[in-house]
Amino acid sequence: MKNQLPLSFQAPENASFDNFIVGDNQQLLFSLKNDEESLIFIWGGSGSGKSHLLQAIAGQYQAQAMNALYLPLKLDDDFPPEMLEGLEMMDLICLDDIDQVIGDAEWEVALFHFFNRMRENQGRLILSASNSAVNLAINLPDLKSRLTWGLTYQSMALGDQDKIIALKHRAELRGLSMSDEIARYLLNHATREMSELIQLLEKLDYESLAEQRKLTIPFIKNYL
Repeated sequence: MKNQLPLSFQAPENASFDNFIVGDNQQLLFSLKNDEESLIFIWGGSGSGKSHLLQAIAGQYQAQAMNALYLPLKLDDDFPPEMLEGLEMMDLICLDDIDQVIGDAEWEVALFHFFNRMRENQGRLILSASNSAVNLAINLPDLKSRLTWGLTYQSMALGDQDKIIALKHRAELRGLSMSDEIARYLLNHATREMSELIQLLEKLDYESLAEQRKLTIPFIKNYL
């Protein structure tokens, strides 16, 4: 067990492998759960599940009393690159949306050295970005080279039927009864972004409790 470090960011409790609808991401999920893969680079568009997966693996490590940190670089534009110092002592680091700092010379150098320190300490590093490492506008050639050393996966967005399954599963976890018809209505009349659908579901759950009403299409129409 490596020395415990204080965690500034904890993986949200509701992001887990159990509530992740796999879709076409079976191999990616297998590699994440396989501890032998020390470097994984995940890329994909908004709503493809990248953040969920990084939060889920960090949460799983923490549940096993291992040192893990999920760090969302998109959260704040003012993150200094010095924040990476010392994190190589942890078992797992998940850096979400690294494309937010790519192009910044100080950040690229910091990421390069951090990668090397993680490798020396045999820690596990999982990264995400909107594009593959090969296609990111990385100015530091050595960093681009390092980021292609491990496994690279494109996180595939869910199809409509899988989104319906995911919505119904999330509703069930909240104690809500949701039919295919209601899930399909939300998909067709609200948004097709999975993250936004989940946020909408949370709001509908709150409103239905406040008004003591069931989740029905008339109720959703009125809310929307």
